[in-house]
Amino acid sequence: MYVERQIYIRSHGHVQFISLSPLTQTAFALIAFICLTWVAYSSVNVVFKEQIIAAKERRYVKMQSSYEERLARLQSAYDELNGQLIITEERFLATTRQIEEKHKQLSILMGQRQSAGSTLDTMRSKYASVANGQQASAGAAGNSVLMRVDGTGEGGSAVLHTTARPDAQGVDAARFVIEQPEDGAAIDVTELAGARAGKPNEVVAQIDARLAQLDQAQQGLINNVEELTDRRLRELKSIVSMTKVVDPEALLKRSASGSAQGGPFIELAGGLELAGGDESAFAKQLFRVSQNLKKVADLEESIARMPLAEPLTHYRRTSSYGPRRDPFNGRMAFHSGEDFAAPHGTRVYSPGVGTVTFAGWRGGYGRVVEIDHGNGFKTRYGHLGSMSVKVGQKIAFRDVIGRVGSSGRSSGPHLHYEVWFDGIVRNPSKFIEAGHYVFAKQG
Repeated sequence: MYVERQIYIRSHGHVQFISLSPLTQTAFALIAFICLTWVAYSSVNVVFKEQIIAAKERRYVKMQSSYEERLARLQSAYDELNGQLIITEERFLATTRQIEEKHKQLSILMGQRQSAGSTLDTMRSKYASVANGQQASAGAAGNSVLMRVDGTGEGGSAVLHTTARPDAQGVDAARFVIEQPEDGAAIDVTELAGARAGKPNEVVAQIDARLAQLDQAQQGLINNVEELTDRRLRELKSIVSMTKVVDPEALLKRSASGSAQGGPFIELAGGLELAGGDESAFAKQLFRVSQNLKKVADLEESIARMPLAEPLTHYRRTSSYGPRRDPFNGRMAFHSGEDFAAPHGTRVYSPGVGTVTFAGWRGGYGRVVEIDHGNGFKTRYGHLGSMSVKVGQKIAFRDVIGRVGSSGRSSGPHLHYEVWFDGIVRNPSKFIEAGHYVFAKQG
């Protein structure tokens, strides 16, 4: 397009020309195009300046609004997550406190169980020490404590602990940890909203697992206690029934504490309610076991007052309760007790606690001692060679009340032993048989 061109200039009769090469023409064309483009752009900016600025502002406002909306969504999500973590932490703290309350109630229950079994255990020890002629430690024989709350008892499930960190260590008392008995590690529920916030699901799963194990262990413990308590209650009732003189329930009503009530306080409305609503059943079960333990304690207290132990440690039965041939005249007669032959001077022991109501000479009985054991039970000891007690004296289990002799209507040294209930003489052998079951039973 750009061939070499010449521009002629005529001035004052002279003609001059300028030669334009193709390259020069191209350069001028390019310069002209640039100038025209700049003029057009400037003109458009001048004419449409406000519209362009407004469009840019709208675009910036739209971008800013988009960023703010996104930030708001992120903040809302963060607040929601943080709120859930706080709620979860509070829930676990509340759950931990409630499980600790259950643990406390179980501790009280175990104390009640140990107390309930202490009476007969002490009697067994004293019975064994008298029989063996040596001192036995209290509680060495007999029923052992069912299970320790810390899980170290025989046959018991390991019960996990929830503990509050002490203020003395500079840690907030509201922080609770759940022990990991396998490796000694611990989960801190406060980490849910702290350093472990990035992995909340893992922490929640770990805590749920530990709380589930704790709840399962506690439930296993109360089930075990209930089973053993029910079995113990049946055994005690069977002991009372073996005497064939009184019904166990009637004996409970006769006991001094039969009308008393007690046991740990367990609030059924909200006191032990965890997620799932099963804790009301646990509370009812705990209350039921507590009531049965109270019955066990009352029955053991009543049995402790029953004349179940033998009055002599070594003897030979020479005459039983009921009809027999009289040793002096040979005629049939009713024998109101049991005759135990033993060497003269053999110690006679009280078969239970009580109060001496008579100690002296009474006709054919010779020297006789009578003891009131309460609940309608009374024992009588005849033909004694000597007496070691006096009227009104309080007698403990296995206290020496006298020595075997042959006073009164007697054919030789022996003890005439009677058991009375509600003013009616009973068969002493039934009580002794029940006593054999009580004092020979070792858990």
